[in-house]
Amino acid sequence: MSPAVSSEGTPSAGPSSAKNRRKVAHVASACDRCRQRKVRCNGEQPCQVCLEKGADCTNRSTDKRRTKSELEDVKDRLTALEGLFAAHVPNQQQSRPRKRLYHSRTSSPSQMSAAQSTTTSPVDNTSLQASSPVGQPSFILEDLFPPLPADASTQPKTPRFPAISLSSTSFDRLKPTSENGPSVQYGATSIWTHDNYERLITGPSDSRGAELMPGEWVDWSKNLPPSLVPVLSKTVHDQAIDHYAAYYAPWCMVVEIDAFKRDLVTCNKSSIHVRNTSPPRWTTHYSPFLHNVVLWMGLYYNREAWPDVSRVFAESLVSHCTSLLAAEFHRPPLSALRAVNLFGTCLAQPPLGSHDYGYVYYGMTVAMNQVLGLDINCEAYVSQGRMTSVELESRNAAYWAAYLYDLLRAIAAGRNPMIAKSVTDIQVPIIKPESDDAPWYSSSSSIGQETRLGYTLNGVKSMKSTVFHWTAKLGCLLARVVETLYSTKTEASDRDEVIDQISFSLDEWYKAQPFRNPETLPLPHIILLHLTYHLTRIFLFRPFYRATTRLDNYPSAQCDQAAEAILGLLKLFDRYHGLRYGTGTFLNATFTSATVFLLRAVEDQEVGSGGSGSQSTKDIEEITYFMSQLAITFHEAGRGLKILQSLRSEWLPMLNHDNIPMDTITQTLSETLQPNGADSQGGNGNAMTNMNYQNFMLDFPLDEGLYNALLSFVGGT
Repeated sequence: MSPAVSSEGTPSAGPSSAKNRRKVAHVASACDRCRQRKVRCNGEQPCQVCLEKGADCTNRSTDKRRTKSELEDVKDRLTALEGLFAAHVPNQQQSRPRKRLYHSRTSSPSQMSAAQSTTTSPVDNTSLQASSPVGQPSFILEDLFPPLPADASTQPKTPRFPAISLSSTSFDRLKPTSENGPSVQYGATSIWTHDNYERLITGPSDSRGAELMPGEWVDWSKNLPPSLVPVLSKTVHDQAIDHYAAYYAPWCMVVEIDAFKRDLVTCNKSSIHVRNTSPPRWTTHYSPFLHNVVLWMGLYYNREAWPDVSRVFAESLVSHCTSLLAAEFHRPPLSALRAVNLFGTCLAQPPLGSHDYGYVYYGMTVAMNQVLGLDINCEAYVSQGRMTSVELESRNAAYWAAYLYDLLRAIAAGRNPMIAKSVTDIQVPIIKPESDDAPWYSSSSSIGQETRLGYTLNGVKSMKSTVFHWTAKLGCLLARVVETLYSTKTEASDRDEVIDQISFSLDEWYKAQPFRNPETLPLPHIILLHLTYHLTRIFLFRPFYRATTRLDNYPSAQCDQAAEAILGLLKLFDRYHGLRYGTGTFLNATFTSATVFLLRAVEDQEVGSGGSGSQSTKDIEEITYFMSQLAITFHEAGRGLKILQSLRSEWLPMLNHDNIPMDTITQTLSETLQPNGADSQGGNGNAMTNMNYQNFMLDFPLDEGLYNALLSFVGGT
């Protein structure tokens, strides 16, 4: 008997076929073993196959089918996107018929009307249509990006994609390289996010830290140039580092010197036991590269005390540090960032290089800052347990040190900052009581100066982290001044209002910072903090020094007061420490205040109150003396002396008939400013060496282009 046939011509299933048909249960997700072996899984836990084989039945997959709530959510989001699109092009939808966003998959050129073919012609520049194969969607770009109305510039702009978050943590930019390596930044477009780094081989960490066991010693010269070791004693080595620790390391916390000294011991241990494992070559706070740079700066800024060591080191520093740089930059620790930052300072001074040569190396600090992702707020990484709070503090401290040094170099060179911004989401350095309580000690070369004063600053609280905290806040204000008045960007229309806001913020900063009177605690970094504050005020108001549009001659009064304050701070530093041991910030502050004194002397001369006995003239002579003291250390200060002399001769011609040699002025000022009749030849501690001004004129020839640019820069508006 033939089977029944349905109306559609296919055999119909009878009662017997319904009985014989086996019902197959649907399994949403097979277990891992069945999926790997490609066998049927009954979906139970454990499944029949794993039960028979005696294997673990696991299922790591999830049911990827959409639930009803998920589908509703997709519909809601689609509706919201359509609403945003409709809000973006309301005028176009009302003024012209709505075009189809794309043609149907079943459409073909032959099915299109003649009018459609004419409207969407490929050669029509007013309405471009992307060509596509037959049967595929063909997008009309005019529908996606309609032309803007004529008055679009005056209408508020609506973000096209407001739902997309562009925060750094959303892209997960930091990738850990290994347990000892740094976290490296890669964005969402980088192919290197898929790279598998090899483990950084630095040896196991030493939990004992700087503690030495029997048979161990510190091989302090292990990472120094071989040619330097025969002429460098351990005593001179330690004195040079102590000198750097006293006058340079606390300023902007460019080196956390206590941690540096501790890790110097840890990373340079040697032992008589052959089986002893070498400690790590570098840490967050110490590296061979940083060791050499710190030692060089300590020797260089007191080089007349150790001339042979300085000369030998100068011959090998560049080649030796370059090889260390290449080794450490493969997996750069934070210590390498600090090292290359300071290396640029070394290369800015002859005989190693020049200011432009060193400035190029400063740029490596900027690149390193991006490699390590120090400009990323990593607080979310800490909350996720992917970074420790200690590491976060170290990263933030390294960022702000680079931020501040870049800003100070930018204003010294007259260039835009490379990494400094007035607004950043990186937390300013925190104030740590243990860092503030650490005592400050002068170097052994300045003990004579402390003795002549009748008391010593040795052992007082250093307050390093507090100064660093307030310096970072001041740096943000200085960056705003540079952006507003000295950058290459287009000037803001509300510049006067911005200047008033910055001035008010500076006043508030000064009221809030805890060191109201630097004379009560005249440590080098505290004096520098106040010096930078007054320098910022001059930069803010000096362009308007001779302007008549502002009320009550306010800019000139602000500049005059700030310049007098800087002169007082220079005297304070010279009395307690010796100005020749100042950092590069002193050079910029000294010359900038000198330009203000020159401007004031010119105005005094115009009203007939100028002359050799006027206060402005005396200030110029004193500031010239301090520039001569800085010239002992800084090559640029010698050129500054020459420029000041040229400006004085051109701007103050009525003083030329006095015919007072500049070396006589510096000789008189040197004797006047020395405390208690100290030896002017530098025989005791920090006593200032008497400088022959004319010799500086021969060593630092004046560049005419620089001179003309300077005249334009300080001339005011």
